[in-house]
Amino acid sequence: MRLLTGSDYAPFTDAAWSQQGMVTELVEAALALSPEPESHHIEWLDDWSVHLDLIREKHADMGFPWFRPDCDTYQQDDARCVDFHFSDPVVDLVILLFVRADNEFAFEKDADVSGRVLCRPAGYFTHDLDRPDRKWISNNLITLRQPATPRECFDLLMSGEVDAVAVNEFLGVQQMFAADLTEKVVPLSRPVSTQSLHVVISKTHWRGTALLYRFNAGLAKLKQTDRYTEIVSRHLSIYWDQLKG
Repeated sequence: MRLLTGSDYAPFTDAAWSQQGMVTELVEAALALSPEPESHHIEWLDDWSVHLDLIREKHADMGFPWFRPDCDTYQQDDARCVDFHFSDPVVDLVILLFVRADNEFAFEKDADVSGRVLCRPAGYFTHDLDRPDRKWISNNLITLRQPATPRECFDLLMSGEVDAVAVNEFLGVQQMFAADLTEKVVPLSRPVSTQSLHVVISKTHWRGTALLYRFNAGLAKLKQTDRYTEIVSRHLSIYWDQLKG
């Protein structure tokens, strides 16, 4: 069985990270606990833009880690919902607003972002900014800037061209340390959303539903043990220790 992932996504997946990343270790542990586990190998491809096409065309049996749109309600027509099975959540991420320390603004309710300019890199999901009870983008309540990289978002923040960068907690803090912004940028405490990372399988894979069932069964067993918490805690500890230097 072929699994596809990529690097440069620490602490979740990275070939150079301990155990090749938190999600990598969780996925392998879940597969080991699945009914009638079978052999597998992980293929590393750092060009994430081609991953879904390769999985859709069955060049890989599974891919990870991927965010899941809201396929149950308002995003049934999203290409990911149409083309892929999503596993149960492997791990959850908190999406935060990162703002300049000298220009904090209240984010106690959604209306507080009206008129603001937010930044999220091109290619990143935006469904949490435009869900049915929010519609920040559709109703032009915010301006969304989408440069190529997270670093560019933080450059725009520091130049005053955007009010906040909306990314997951780990990515945002990593960028703060990388750009020496720990005294100049702060995350707001109220999350924009909570998103989960999943394994994806093509719906046209001849064993798709069987693979999904087996992985989910193994993941459920893993989450019932102390090992799940131990894996997550260990990777988070390594991550924060590395950032703090």
